[in-house]
Amino acid sequence: MNNYRLKDPTTLGKEFLVKKFNEEFGVNITYKFFKEKLDQLKKKYKKYLALMDSTGITVDPITFEIDASESWWKDCKSI
Repeated sequence: MNNYRLKDPTTLGKEFLVKKFNEEFGVNITYKFFKEKLDQLKKKYKKYLALMDSTGITVDPITFEIDASESWWKDCKSI
């Protein structure tokens, strides 16, 4: 269990995180901000993974744009 991580930090950990972040960036946010942002990023990442698992989807290595083949678009329109 050396690599075990808690899903949610303890109350003390939350306070430390918020305090250090606010000091570093000169803002006044709460832990709720971090939690909501993390949840939002997780949802986006899951959608990205689902999209990348689709046949016909590629990422341009230079521009990092997501490209879809014509057959992929036809399949999506038929759904």
